[in-house]
Amino acid sequence: MQIGRVAVTAALTSVQDTRAVLVGGPGQRGRRTLPGVICSCCGEDRDESTVTSLLCHDEIQVCRICVGWLNGRVGAIDVTPTLPVVDMDEAARFCEAAGFEVNRYDDGFAFVQLAGQSVFDLDLIPDMSPEANHAGCYIITADVGDWHARLVAAGLHVTPIEDMPWGMREFTLTDPSGNNIRVGRSTSDDAEEV
Repeated sequence: MQIGRVAVTAALTSVQDTRAVLVGGPGQRGRRTLPGVICSCCGEDRDESTVTSLLCHDEIQVCRICVGWLNGRVGAIDVTPTLPVVDMDEAARFCEAAGFEVNRYDDGFAFVQLAGQSVFDLDLIPDMSPEANHAGCYIITADVGDWHARLVAAGLHVTPIEDMPWGMREFTLTDPSGNNIRVGRSTSDDAEEV
């Protein structure tokens, strides 16, 4: 299968095997091994990081795409906040430095995703004062430490990770427009990790 300039070859012999992947453009071939998991719902070969087992049946593994579909089937809602930004170019660069994908709709609006999943949108409000902006969003993830380390390594200013009195382990990333992007998880998840 050809994806852009990256050629991918895969061979699976069981549900949890590994994939040999050729990466790189012409004259830059490399080989690495990625874990592969077959989703029990759609039957597709998925990256291990996007698949989870059911709570009551470890043998049933479902990918992020099917979980999203199932959420819709059981009446769950999906919310994407819209953050105001003063400068769309600066906001896009900041989001990309933070590891997000930015897809511009036009000069005044953009969709921000991570691994194909909507995280927030950007709306250009050029006369807004960043100091007066109190907008933000909350990203809930089990990997708070990994997120923090990645953002620090990217040279972005983040607060230290703290256990808050409201039961969340979190930190804050503030963008150039004054939006507070909090990243955290419930401290009650600590009991589940033991």
